[in-house]
Amino acid sequence: MQTPSLPLPDKIDPWRLAAESGRLEGVLTLAVLPRLAAVLDHPDGEVSVSLAAGVDPHGIRSITGSLRTEIELVCQRCLEPLRWPLNITVSLGLAHNEAAADRLPDEYEPLLVPDGFIRVADLVEDELLLALPQIPRHVNAQECKTNAYRAPSSEPAPHTESVQPFATLASLLSAKRSH
Repeated sequence: MQTPSLPLPDKIDPWRLAAESGRLEGVLTLAVLPRLAAVLDHPDGEVSVSLAAGVDPHGIRSITGSLRTEIELVCQRCLEPLRWPLNITVSLGLAHNEAAADRLPDEYEPLLVPDGFIRVADLVEDELLLALPQIPRHVNAQECKTNAYRAPSSEPAPHTESVQPFATLASLLSAKRSH
């Protein structure tokens, strides 16, 4: 039997959470993430959050872990629903300003956080938005519901005339030059 997840806090102080080696374990409903919900076909479901904060051997305060969910987008090929699993590895280095963010090692994505609190939902939503495909579409074109979609062929179809769209323009130019 699976134990129920504890609700996530609304806000955290990431600097303090890292200093105390805190953890964030729980779920958020996709409906409470308005920017993400706006791009989804249906904002149903939940995102599983498993994050740990701490200080690495170099003294960098970080938040690492994973986010897991399955969302429904619209395939841009067939305009039908598309289930898209997201399993995101999070590796954020905390920075007070952009100069500090520039000094972070490459293994960390910067999280600019002046002193104070941040919303957990905003942190999760930012990571999910960054992981979305630019053009969502079925990985396998045969999964699409379109009947008319055909991948372009590199060879001309048999018994078809070759279309030369600029042939008329070329003939007009040559006629003009001869006058």
